[in-house]
Amino acid sequence: MKKQISLSLAAAVVSLAVGCGYSVPYQTSGPSLSSQGVQVGITGVGCYVNRSAFMTLKGLDADRLGLDLKLLVRNDSRQIATLSEGQMRLVDPAAPGAQALTPDKAKVVSILPGEAKALPVSFTTEKVLDCHHGFELVLADSVQLGASTITLNPISVVASR
Repeated sequence: MKKQISLSLAAAVVSLAVGCGYSVPYQTSGPSLSSQGVQVGITGVGCYVNRSAFMTLKGLDADRLGLDLKLLVRNDSRQIATLSEGQMRLVDPAAPGAQALTPDKAKVVSILPGEAKALPVSFTTEKVLDCHHGFELVLADSVQLGASTITLNPISVVASR
């Protein structure tokens, strides 16, 4: 009886791991800092591939890659900074012609002078299905300080194994 329960539990764990995907540890190039004192960094990365074998009216469901980033935005300037998530792009530096990804839900966030905010940002695609892949978060035009757009360098992220 104990062996049957243990085997059932092991099968459930394996099914969950295969069905819901996996994640790998990542390293980033570090935060991007503007000359005006606004800093954007990635403090966490979660990547998973949803492999589905369920039939739909259109056939087999497509596999989907989900990438969840945890950003930390710090404003050490004397003005209110505004981050427009819809302006961020996730690109594959190994595939320059590939279409950039945009966040699933894009919001605009204000960061007061002296404030730091943690922000979750998620990307989903059916095209690239590999969590062991490097990417860049392009921040161009995504942060404004007052009425001016500020320049921030892209943040590189690589899988560490």
